[in-house]
Amino acid sequence: MCGISGFNWEDKELIKGMNKTLEHRGPDDHGIYTDRHVSLGHRRLAIIDLSERGKQPMSNENDNVWITYNGEVYNFKELRDELEKKGHEFKSNTDTEVIIHAYEEFGVNCLNRFNGMFAFCIYDSNKKILFLARDRIGIKPLYYYFDGNNFIFASEIKAILQYDIRRKINFNALNRFVMLRYIPEKETILKNIFRLLGGHYLIFDLKSKQIKIKRYWDITSADRFLSYRNSIKKLRTLLKDSVGKRLIADVPLGVYLSGGIDSSAIVAFMSQLNKGEIKTFSVGFESNLVNELDYARYVAEYFNTEHKEFILKSDVIELLPKIIYHLDEPLSDPAVIPNYLLSTYAKRSVSVILTGDGADELFAGYDQYKFLVWGKTLSKIPYTNKCIPFILNCIPMKFLDNIYRYSSVTGGKIRERFGRFINAIKENDAKAYLEIMSIFDEEERKQLFSSEIIHKIGDFNNYDAINRKYFSRKENFLNRIIKFDLRRYLPEDLLMKPDKMGMAHALEIRVPFLDHRIVDLSFRIPPNLKLNKFITTKYILKKSLSGILPKKIIYRKKQTFQLPMHEWIEKDLKHIFEEFLSKKKIEKQGFFKYSYIEKIFRNYEKSKLFYARQLWNLINFQIWYRIYIEGEKPDRLI
Repeated sequence: MCGISGFNWEDKELIKGMNKTLEHRGPDDHGIYTDRHVSLGHRRLAIIDLSERGKQPMSNENDNVWITYNGEVYNFKELRDELEKKGHEFKSNTDTEVIIHAYEEFGVNCLNRFNGMFAFCIYDSNKKILFLARDRIGIKPLYYYFDGNNFIFASEIKAILQYDIRRKINFNALNRFVMLRYIPEKETILKNIFRLLGGHYLIFDLKSKQIKIKRYWDITSADRFLSYRNSIKKLRTLLKDSVGKRLIADVPLGVYLSGGIDSSAIVAFMSQLNKGEIKTFSVGFESNLVNELDYARYVAEYFNTEHKEFILKSDVIELLPKIIYHLDEPLSDPAVIPNYLLSTYAKRSVSVILTGDGADELFAGYDQYKFLVWGKTLSKIPYTNKCIPFILNCIPMKFLDNIYRYSSVTGGKIRERFGRFINAIKENDAKAYLEIMSIFDEEERKQLFSSEIIHKIGDFNNYDAINRKYFSRKENFLNRIIKFDLRRYLPEDLLMKPDKMGMAHALEIRVPFLDHRIVDLSFRIPPNLKLNKFITTKYILKKSLSGILPKKIIYRKKQTFQLPMHEWIEKDLKHIFEEFLSKKKIEKQGFFKYSYIEKIFRNYEKSKLFYARQLWNLINFQIWYRIYIEGEKPDRLI
C-alpha cells in the first residue's frame, strides 16, 4: 500500500529524502510530520478512500497521536463500528484512522484486534514513544537502524541509507545468504540495520533512547486435532471469507494465476463471491523445463476470467541489477524475475493482486516435507546411515525424478546431498533440513569462503541453536518443519519477493491463505491430513476444494517452480557470469576463494542445475555488492 519512514529527531530535508527514495511504493501522494522529537514520512498508494482525507502521516483529533502506516486491515469496518460506539469520531473512511483510534482505546493490545498485513509507526507525543509493529506473519517489511542514539526506521533499507551510515557487511548474515539464498532472523546484510520480525512490536522511548521488542503473536499448536469433516468444513469456510475480505478496495484488482491449486482456489472463490469480472495474469517460459500456461488457461476459461499472459526469455538478465536494487538485500530466489515482470504487466490494469502464497507452507506442499518425514522414519531403522547412501547410488536418476522432478538435470550432486541428509537426521533435525535446503552446505561453504571470512563468522553452522529453537519441542515432526518455514523462509524470502517486486511498480499484493485464522487452523488439522501416507501433499486442501475446482486442477501433479537458469547460462549468459565472478574481482574482494568458483565451472556439466543455483547465488551477491557497497548505478552494470 505505501512506504513509511522516520527517526527520533527533527530534520525535514532528511525525511523528504527518505520519502523520495520510497516514491515507487506510493506515487499517489506524500507527506511528512516533524516536531523537535521526531520526523515521520509517508508515500501513499491509494487503495481505500482515495480522497485527500486518507493523506498520511495522519493524526487523531487532538494531534497528539500520529501514524505512518503501510498495509491493509481487512476488518477495519467492524472495528470502526465498535470504536464509534465507544465514542471515537472519524474524519475519513480509511483503515489508517481505525488503527489510530484502536491504539487510543486498547494500547499495544490493538494489534490482537487486526486482521491484515501491516507495518506502521505510531508516535504518541504524550508518552514520548514510537510504537512500531509488523503483522503476525511478516507480510509487510519493516527495518530499523539504531546506534545507541539515533533510531531510524523505514519500509526499505535504501531509505535508511539516506542517513550517513557506514556500510559494513554483516558476515553472519552473508553466511546465511550463501547457505539459504535469503537472510532469515532479525539481522540484515548490513551491520546495525535490523528487521522487525513478524508478530513483534517495538517501543522506542524518546527520552531514555531505549528499545523494547516484544512478540505479540505466535503460532500455537492445538492440544486436540479437528476431525476430517470439521477440518474440511472450517478450511473451506475460512478460505472463502479470507478471499472476500481481501477484495475490499476502491481500485481494480486481479490474481496471479499459475494454474496450480492455490491460485486457482482464489479465482474459484472470487467467482463464487460474484465481484464482477476477474482479471488473471500468468507467466510462461521459452524453456520446456517448466511451463504451466496450459493449466492457467484452463482455469481462466473455466471461470471465464479476463486472462493475460507473457513469455519469459533469457534476456531478462538485463533487469537483474534493477531487481536487486529493489530487493535491498541479496535474495537469489530466481522467482523474483517473473514476480517483477508480472508486476510490470499487471500494473497496467490493476493496483491490487491476490496470490496463492503460503498454502505450500501451511499444508505441506513441498517435496522437502516428504524427504524430511521419510528420512525421519527411516532413521529409526538400524544401520540406515550405512545402507541408504549405498542404495541411493544404485537407484537410476530417472527413478529419482519421481521423487524430485529435477533430479536428472541436477545431476550426481543430488545423491551426495541425500546421503548427508540421511546421516544428519539421526542426530540433528536442523542440520538434516539444511542439508536438503542449502544452496551451499557446510562443506561447500568451507571451501568457498576465504579463511579470513570464516574467522569473522560467529555462527557458521548454528545447528544446535536452531535445533533448540525450532525442532526440539515435543510436537509432530511435520508441524515443526512447517513452523520453521513459516517463521523464516516464508516472511524473508517468499513474501519479500511479491512485496518488493510489486511495490517497485506501486502494486499491492494480498495473500488470502495467510489470514492468521487460517494459519491457526492449519495447526488444528492432523498432520496426516496435510501429508497423507507420506505421499500426497496438501491432502486436506485438495479435499476441501472438491466441487469448487475441476478435478483436472485438484489432482494435477505439482510442478516445483524452477527458472531454466542452466539453459540460460549455457546459451546466453556464460560471459556475464564469468565477468562478475572473474578471478581478479573475487580475489580483490577477499570474501571467497576463487578455487571453488573455478571448480563450479569445471564440474558444471556433471550437475548443471545444482551448480547453476550456486552461480546464481554468487552473481546476485556480486551485483548487490556493487550497487550497495561500491555505489554503482543499477542501469550500468549489465
